[in-house]
Amino acid sequence: MILRGSRDLHRVAFGCRLHAREDFAATLWTSSTGSVLLARLRSSDITAERGTGAEDDHYSQYLQLGLVLAGQATLEQRGHRSTAVAGEAFAVCLDSPFRSALARCETPATDVLYLYLPVDSLTAWGLDAAAAGGWSWTLSRAAVSALLFARDIACGATSPDHLRIVARIDEILFRAAVVALLERDLTDATKELTAEDVLRRRAADFIDRNFADPAVNPDAVAVRLHVSRRTLFRAFELQGLSVGRLIRTRRLAAAASALGDGTRSLRDIADSCGFRTVDQLSRAFRAKYGVTPAAYRTARRRESLAAR
Repeated sequence: MILRGSRDLHRVAFGCRLHAREDFAATLWTSSTGSVLLARLRSSDITAERGTGAEDDHYSQYLQLGLVLAGQATLEQRGHRSTAVAGEAFAVCLDSPFRSALARCETPATDVLYLYLPVDSLTAWGLDAAAAGGWSWTLSRAAVSALLFARDIACGATSPDHLRIVARIDEILFRAAVVALLERDLTDATKELTAEDVLRRRAADFIDRNFADPAVNPDAVAVRLHVSRRTLFRAFELQGLSVGRLIRTRRLAAAASALGDGTRSLRDIADSCGFRTVDQLSRAFRAKYGVTPAAYRTARRRESLAAR
């Protein structure tokens, strides 16, 4: 997608306000693998801000993980200020105010890959998303290589639909993001896991792989992992989570992403996201986002038309 001028700015405003000069120019690629939303932005200098009062929108449930490919990114959040250059990562929590600025410096354009990751899924893996917000860090070559796979998907060089392994690709990207976040602090990457940590990660992995099956519920997860319901619930409660909420959040994130495709019916989306009926999808979606799936899709279409 080629963007030019201030009128096109809002087309890249994922849960924030953008500021740029009148000669703003950019190329935007977007994609989704289910739980992970992908975007690559190659642009002139641009500043993004998210203030108070927007904490409850769709994006507030995500952590934004960025990989700088060219130029630099400077960000401020929760009293932290840091700068990331090519080969380095940064993280922004979208449920609280932040300011980030992309600058070309000596390069022709800034080039940044963004992964939007469900906070609940990260928490289930024992990662504190809030602690990463506002920080930047250097990635290992292995982590950079894994995330460049996401760049190729976002740009269409690798098509999940063509490969017919969307779930597997989603898993690979999520694991790559986990590794990148763990590399922010090597102590966290090497700490000894408790039995509850291991159980919670096994449960999150099972949910990620099987959320599209409407039969998957907390009891099914406990049976699959050969533990009691009480043991499973305790592992999640230690992190302030619930198994049922993680399943529901995973399904709704996939549904919200699928609604961006105007060609898919609500019946098809419900079936592919683990809802037994369209009515069940509609009720859960409205309870989470305050609008019906149909209204959400209509709003997305209007935004798209207004941007043309």
